[in-house]
Amino acid sequence: MDSLKNIVVGVDFSAFSQSALAQALRIARWNDAKLHVLHGVDLSAASAVRDALLIERASSEPGDPCDEVCDSALKQLEDLIALSEPGEVEVLADAVLGSPFVEILRRVRDAPADLLVLGSNGSSDPARGAGVLATKCVRKAATKVLLVRELHVKQFNCVVACVDFSETSHRVVEQAIRVAQQDRASLHLLHVGVPPWEVLSYIRPPSAEAKQQYNSSLHERLRQVLQCFEIETSGLGVELHVVEGKRDADGIIQFVERSAADLVVVGTRGRTGLRAILLGTIAERIVRESPCSVLAVKPEGFTYDVN
Repeated sequence: MDSLKNIVVGVDFSAFSQSALAQALRIARWNDAKLHVLHGVDLSAASAVRDALLIERASSEPGDPCDEVCDSALKQLEDLIALSEPGEVEVLADAVLGSPFVEILRRVRDAPADLLVLGSNGSSDPARGAGVLATKCVRKAATKVLLVRELHVKQFNCVVACVDFSETSHRVVEQAIRVAQQDRASLHLLHVGVPPWEVLSYIRPPSAEAKQQYNSSLHERLRQVLQCFEIETSGLGVELHVVEGKRDADGIIQFVERSAADLVVVGTRGRTGLRAILLGTIAERIVRESPCSVLAVKPEGFTYDVN
């Protein structure tokens, strides 16, 4: 990841979010960045606590129980940060009352954040894929989003960058190289494509020689992408892969599993002028089904207006 100044990490005290905090601290140390640690206190739950406590207390007793809930959450957050040994990292911790999703996006905007780090799941079953909050933040946060799997607190050893030759995929490769440099990880540039004769049934399949030429041209395009980063990749172990598949997402997920990758970097796509990001079928499935951590890279200029 390029030089970062502000990193936001959302913490809900789940095992996944504790791993996210550990990764966020690690990345902050790399970049000498400021780390904003945020816990969103769900408004409906806090209101229920307030109503119950007010019944027990005399009406004259000062203080809003909701404030007490936030203070208690902040104390637990600060204890968790201390256990994580932040060292020299500048850490700003906060517990705020409201919708966790809205408060995270506001903090990303206000920091302003160069990276948002979240656990891929909170209380949801990881077997069913990334949680609802994490997925919504990938769609709408106006920055890169790293979703961290449970217990992944150390360096990344194998990074896969998904390349579809779009403008955003250039940014994907750039970010993947940055991670590989910092962690001395192996780097795989992967293009998974469905051949046109598989998409359009009325096209007659070409000869074996023509298919080979087609695949060679894709390898050459990957090589040209890598050539743009010749200096940055000096000393890195980089491999190029062109995989033919019936579905792009299936091919990517299968490659990630075979290569034992612990980070996959994927680009999202957006619609200019719209409030919401459209992940696209491929990115959506990778975020939801990847067996490892995911770094989602946004199109240049993407914004989302959170109220």
